[in-house]
Amino acid sequence: MQSIFNKKGKSMKTLIIYHSEHHGNTEKIAKSMAEKVGADIVKAEDINPKDLDLYDILGFGSGVYNGRLHEELSEII
Repeated sequence: MQSIFNKKGKSMKTLIIYHSEHHGNTEKIAKSMAEKVGADIVKAEDINPKDLDLYDILGFGSGVYNGRLHEELSEII
């Protein structure tokens, strides 16, 4: 597991927020990415917006529905 560091070498706290609808592919990718960079991970439906301030980096993952991200994820963004 690797961590993401800022220019001063300080580890940056990272969160990946995702919505995976049909086959779970977005969830698989989000989990793999989170493991690789040492990020926390949460489903969009489970996120508490107040917790976002605890992170330095936010990542988002969703399938594409009619040319857009899932509505639940778009509302968080």
